[in-house]
Amino acid sequence: MVDFRSPDLERYPRFSEALKSGMVAEMESGDVLYIPCMWWHHVESLAPFNVLIQYWWNTFPKIHGQAINAFELALLSIRDRPHREKMAWKHIFDYYIFGDPEVPRKHLPDHAWGALGEIDDVLARQMRTKIINKLNR
Repeated sequence: MVDFRSPDLERYPRFSEALKSGMVAEMESGDVLYIPCMWWHHVESLAPFNVLIQYWWNTFPKIHGQAINAFELALLSIRDRPHREKMAWKHIFDYYIFGDPEVPRKHLPDHAWGALGEIDDVLARQMRTKIINKLNR
């Protein structure tokens, strides 16, 4: 949204802070640049003709799907809820998703872990089917 060559710092006052932590990589023909997952970046062509090939390298097992799907679903189903309800969901996410995975299941016998345990291909398919069915209602 910001014009990097002529940023409107009144409209985007925090952009100057972003620039302080930015890095520049000026590429030459045949160069390759690795950008780690979840790093914000901006690409600018400096010549009239350029070719850019972007490949999203991800070694995370495909059975788990893309995290962006969870983000978009959260925007749809959680973001606009009342504040107290959102805070409850935040705590649930912190406990089950972002916290130590051992904690929510440590009081359960192994056979009762379900999605709290290892998610294999079969369980992943079952979970996706359940989610799709709920979204199609």
